[in-house]
Amino acid sequence: MQINDVDDLPFHQAPLPFSIPWTSDVHFNDGYFITVYAPGFYLLTGFRLHPNMNVVDGFAALAHGDEQRCLRVSRALRPQSERMTIGPLTVEFTEPMRRIRFALDQADADFSFDLMLDTVGRPFLEAPYQHRRYGHLVNDLIRYTVPVRASGTLVCDGATHEVDAWHGMRDHSWGIRANMGPRTHHGGVALDTSEVDHRRFRLWVPFEVEGHSGFFHTHEDGDGQTLDCEGHLVMDDGTSVRVASVEHDIRYEPGTRNPVSGGFRLTDEKGVIRAYTFELAGTPADVQGVGYYGGWHDGQGPGVWRGVGPVVQTDRYPSRRDLAKSGPGHLASAKRLGPTEFPVVLKGPEGARGMAHFEHTVMGPYRPYGFD
Repeated sequence: MQINDVDDLPFHQAPLPFSIPWTSDVHFNDGYFITVYAPGFYLLTGFRLHPNMNVVDGFAALAHGDEQRCLRVSRALRPQSERMTIGPLTVEFTEPMRRIRFALDQADADFSFDLMLDTVGRPFLEAPYQHRRYGHLVNDLIRYTVPVRASGTLVCDGATHEVDAWHGMRDHSWGIRANMGPRTHHGGVALDTSEVDHRRFRLWVPFEVEGHSGFFHTHEDGDGQTLDCEGHLVMDDGTSVRVASVEHDIRYEPGTRNPVSGGFRLTDEKGVIRAYTFELAGTPADVQGVGYYGGWHDGQGPGVWRGVGPVVQTDRYPSRRDLAKSGPGHLASAKRLGPTEFPVVLKGPEGARGMAHFEHTVMGPYRPYGFD
């Protein structure tokens, strides 16, 4: 075992150095997912540690001009487990919970950025999520999410764009996730009824409009029945209120499950209803390009050992609102999931304007919108 500088802090939760997690599960991980957006530009980046695989990996993607360009990076986590750099990608915790810096050098990609992210409102800590398969705990994680404003520079196709308080969001999640790390098989005779995943519709939306910021997420079954819903709204004066329920009216690009406009209504814990409308504000993005769900060139996902590194992979491919199955070219069409992340302009109560990160998937049949 090895200690590093963070072990000098008095926050350990197990008789182990910080670089050794409390579980030996190869799917344990800890990291960040970040988006920054303005009309016409949609940037995604992230950084994640997989200590039981001795891997740290990350990504950056830019959805712009009807295409998505992606970079994925990976290296051995140890012995430099406290070093938050992988090749051209760097993260710095300037002021935890308040300010974080992400930067991508252009040496290995056809875009670059250097951005400081400042927290808006307060983070929302989501309820812990657990899921078992044949009795085996395959998901056991927690996440907090917060809107941000980004400032700095973005370079694309040789042009430098000043990022002046662009909207954005960041989340931080940690725990066991079945889709992180090497594939493992969980066999059995029949799933217990409590192990059946009934989720068919997902909305996960951090946002900010004039006067307040917020976050909510919800899942529904194939008939539109709510399975879970939570979130909060944080007013500019510092007061906050929890979200109790969500109603939605979404319009999709014909022939796809890509949302292009619509609205949602948030009812808070005091019974106050706030209505919002949205429109797609640029090129949508898929997460396979950043490595999720088999998006790496070896057909696997994040958290897989790919050598001491740094290993760098890049892709560039079409991504449009009318493409149902965008994805990296090395993935067969049948394995592409298509866009799941959508930058939208938002209009809230009394015409308040802003933007949102609209993460949305319809998985399988969902009858309220006529999806088979």
